[in-house]
Amino acid sequence: MKSRGRMILWISVGLVVALFAFRFWRVSAKESYASISAIQETEGKPVEVTTASRGNLETWTSLSGTVEGSFQYPVISTNSIAVTGVAKKEGDRVKAGDVLIRLEKGAPNPMLHSYNRSLALYEDALADAERMRALYKEGAISKQVLEKAELALTVAKSDLANAREGTSLVATHAGIVTSVLVKEGEMANAYAPLMWIARTDSVKVSFEAGSSQAAELKAGQKALWSSGANGDSGTGTVSRIDLSADPESHLVKGEALFPNPGGTLIPGAVLSFKVLSGNRRGVIRIPTDCLVERSGAAIVFAVETANGDTLIARQRVIKTGLRTPDEVEIVSGLEDGDRVVRFGQTLLEDGDRVKIVSGGEAPAR
Repeated sequence: MKSRGRMILWISVGLVVALFAFRFWRVSAKESYASISAIQETEGKPVEVTTASRGNLETWTSLSGTVEGSFQYPVISTNSIAVTGVAKKEGDRVKAGDVLIRLEKGAPNPMLHSYNRSLALYEDALADAERMRALYKEGAISKQVLEKAELALTVAKSDLANAREGTSLVATHAGIVTSVLVKEGEMANAYAPLMWIARTDSVKVSFEAGSSQAAELKAGQKALWSSGANGDSGTGTVSRIDLSADPESHLVKGEALFPNPGGTLIPGAVLSFKVLSGNRRGVIRIPTDCLVERSGAAIVFAVETANGDTLIARQRVIKTGLRTPDEVEIVSGLEDGDRVVRFGQTLLEDGDRVKIVSGGEAPAR
């Protein structure tokens, strides 16, 4: 029995050894697979390409500022006098001659015009002048006496007009009331603004720009505003940009003008807009992600055909111009229609064989 058990054990061991030997033989007999580098050397490194093409490039600078009337003026009193009434409120539209603020008619001191006194003097001078005219027609008085009465009437009329202007402040130009700075019963200080009137058929937007933004701005550039809330939009121009920055804020101030026929833009509101700061027409352009920087130079890899159908990546040093977030102008180094590697270029060296896996279409013109 013992000898029979040993025989079974040895047979089992032999089978295990034979199985491992067979397994090893099968593995070693398989063909070895080629390495990735060997495949790329034979077939080329996989790349995605695009085509350099002619088109237009635009860059926009985003800004924001405060809306103001394109023409605005203050309403002031020449006297320090009490306010008896405010005829207009903020947002009211006015035309030239409309009464805006009423002031006390009685003069606070003898140095100022009193409306009531001026009115009485004018009425007296008018009655005297009419009497002198009648007497002159009858030959009862000389022409010199009549002329003296007429002069007194003219002076009294002028004094009444001055007194009226001092007690009823009126609009000198049409516009909208943008600010009321005084209330009924308060004292109007002489030559201090009591109300602001602005024209709103066109508006100006006062803005501040950082140094990098200001370098791209100049008077006359196209400006565009739009409102996502209701879809309103409008086009204007940059009207002014300062030549120097504020020494404290280090910001450059400027203004943009926008037509506002419907009154959509409200003075005092903050408006976001953008300015067309760069505009290139009919230039060669490629996607910005084609660019690679090596040894301080901007380069791209152009795909060229060699030996019939072999595709080779050629390194080209390029000079760039206007750049947007998506595309860049090529001033030199590429021609219209050149195929350029867009993805996979970081692993390339000049003269590498490549295999195009996708791309090659020109960007939209």
